[in-house]
Amino acid sequence: MWEVLLYLVLFVTAFVVVRNRPAVALGTALGAWLVCYLVSVEFDVEVLALAPALALLSFLAGRHAGDPRPTAIALTVAEVVGVVVALTERGGSDTALAVTSGVGVLGVVPWAFGRFRRRYAELQEVGWEHASLLERDAENARNSERARLAGEMHDLVGHELARAALLVGALELEPTLTAHQREAAKTARASVTAAAERLADVMQVLRADEDEPVATIEEVVARSGLRVTLVNGRKTGIDGIIARTVHRVVAEALTNVIKHAPGAEVTVTLTANLDLRVTNGPAPRTHAVGSGKGLVGLAERVALVGGWFEAAPTDEGGFEVRAKLPERPLPRTTPTHVRRERTEEEIRKSARRTVLITSVVCAGIAIGVPGYMVFDAVTSVLTEQQFDRAALGQHEDDLDLPLRTRVDNPLGVTTPEDTECRYYSTHANPFDGNRHDLHRLCFRDDRLVSKTWLVRRSG
Repeated sequence: MWEVLLYLVLFVTAFVVVRNRPAVALGTALGAWLVCYLVSVEFDVEVLALAPALALLSFLAGRHAGDPRPTAIALTVAEVVGVVVALTERGGSDTALAVTSGVGVLGVVPWAFGRFRRRYAELQEVGWEHASLLERDAENARNSERARLAGEMHDLVGHELARAALLVGALELEPTLTAHQREAAKTARASVTAAAERLADVMQVLRADEDEPVATIEEVVARSGLRVTLVNGRKTGIDGIIARTVHRVVAEALTNVIKHAPGAEVTVTLTANLDLRVTNGPAPRTHAVGSGKGLVGLAERVALVGGWFEAAPTDEGGFEVRAKLPERPLPRTTPTHVRRERTEEEIRKSARRTVLITSVVCAGIAIGVPGYMVFDAVTSVLTEQQFDRAALGQHEDDLDLPLRTRVDNPLGVTTPEDTECRYYSTHANPFDGNRHDLHRLCFRDDRLVSKTWLVRRSG
């Protein structure tokens, strides 16, 4: 019972940590299954019960592993250790073959399918991200066109309104007009002037903010009111669009600190190559729970200029926002159909790798197991004539014995006391009706003391 509980605890632990530590979880599950099998060297209830759990955990390990190398190393180490232990301590080559088959079927194949599933999900996410970026690019194009039209409207309509105001003002000074007419002209001039001012206000809203001054990173930090340690390694000027992105990232990150970690120490670092980091320490207490939309917006903003964005908790309990920005905004010149073709090709490659791994493992088992059975039977045959000529009391060196013994030792067979028994095949064909029969020779002090023909028709 304690063994069952131990295996249960190990596998439950592996399932809990597989998302964050896939290699550790896979190694734990493989080790537990190998120990369970090598202790008994047979596929008993415990070994068979752990098999589905190992297969599922191998799939999850492949699915959650960002880097496949640690999990692949875990599979390789389990394979090598299992084979070495089987060959040296537990049963020999037949046990090694069973270990190889078990790790291949329960470990490698599900792991390969897990890798394919992860790759497929990643490429699917890339597709959605690309569609989102295309929508944002289209929106930016509309905004740019709107700003351009706003500028043209301001220049054309504003000029006409100014001209109309000037003409009405001149009419107001005409001496031949009556007082009533002069008052009407004054009202008309005021209305045209007010219309020109409102037009200027509307155009200011419609115009893009390209010409507005951008606050420096020092100004953004000073306005936040937080205890901020600023390290600005950028001594040269920054492109306007990139400077606005730096402004937006720093402002949003400091706003999040105020909301979620008030009182925490903050460090803002901008390197010479535009690697921006905003890091805060642990929060004294938890305050607001955000929606996360601000960080999503930052990620999209940074991606639009061709940068890289990441936001995640730190090991010390704080939080870090990091953005790597280019010197100039990078244009998105890759057409959609090219991205689609690349995505489909990546999926096909991943599928081919999965099919290849599965086929190699299955073919190796399908060919290796029967092949080994033939090899084991042919090289360990003790013919009926050799068995009859073996006389009790004869020294082992004087007997005509095969070079190998049969590794298929029978279970539950009583052997003479204080003897070393060896088993040999009776037929070279491991697939005929007598394939399970064995010749048993038992020795004491290197002399034959017993010989038995074990008839095992039922296997």
